[in-house]
Amino acid sequence: MPLEMLVKSLAAIAAIFYVLGFLTTNSYLYLLGVSDFSLLRTRFILTGVLTFMPIVLALVGGIYAAVDVYAHNDEGPLSTRAYVWVLADIALPFALYFALFYLVADNDAMTSARDAALLSVVCAVIVLAVLSSLALYRTSERRPLSHLARRRQPFNYDRFSARFGVPDALVESMIFAVGGFLLMLAYIALFGQYFYPTIPEQLGGGRPRIAQVLIAADAVPAVRELGLEITEEAPLSAPLELLWEGEETYVIRLPHPHSRTVVQLARPLVAGVVTGQVIVPVGDPEGP
Repeated sequence: MPLEMLVKSLAAIAAIFYVLGFLTTNSYLYLLGVSDFSLLRTRFILTGVLTFMPIVLALVGGIYAAVDVYAHNDEGPLSTRAYVWVLADIALPFALYFALFYLVADNDAMTSARDAALLSVVCAVIVLAVLSSLALYRTSERRPLSHLARRRQPFNYDRFSARFGVPDALVESMIFAVGGFLLMLAYIALFGQYFYPTIPEQLGGGRPRIAQVLIAADAVPAVRELGLEITEEAPLSAPLELLWEGEETYVIRLPHPHSRTVVQLARPLVAGVVTGQVIVPVGDPEGP
């Protein structure tokens, strides 16, 4: 492959992963009631890889099972090898996801098993729907809707075709393509809202961190109005959940008694962020 074509291919793949990561992240932020549309975040590429890999793993087993069915269709609906591939299509990803959620994300065993099973089944169902749709598209001569709904009697799209000059078969192909696109968006939304918050940031996820926020001196009165209990003498907050760190904002969840309140702070309001060990202000009666 020429170097120029290789570079273009890698750039196209990176762009696809970037868009996937961007959509996944904003799906998670939508759940919090905030948004971040800042561009040039290279972490979106890693998030896109994280989002797409479960589909790839499920697709590998699904393709092998589909090829086996096509090659041995005279032996029955599924051969022994196909059953093995279908089982592997769920069992192997489940083991990998369980290790990810349990060992890396530090979740308990029951929660990890539940999340791993859900992600494995969702990906397997999506792959099954995609492969079944492709098989139907192939056998229906590009008229899948007619094949399904009218016993192979084709629909008539005269008004649409006459107005836009699009052949009937292409109309059905476009409808199928839109359906696949919506299915992918539904998967991204599910992954972003359910799985993304459980995976550490180092792996492309958005797991909240426990942190303390140091507020800029001139911003203390404004931040107090948002519910953060700080003073000009003690501008360092109590430990709270840092839900998202963007280029322009910090998204935090206030501690007790405002534990369900999500606040978005502009970066100029924040002088620093402390993660890890809790800092006790000097002179605090609870300090050393």
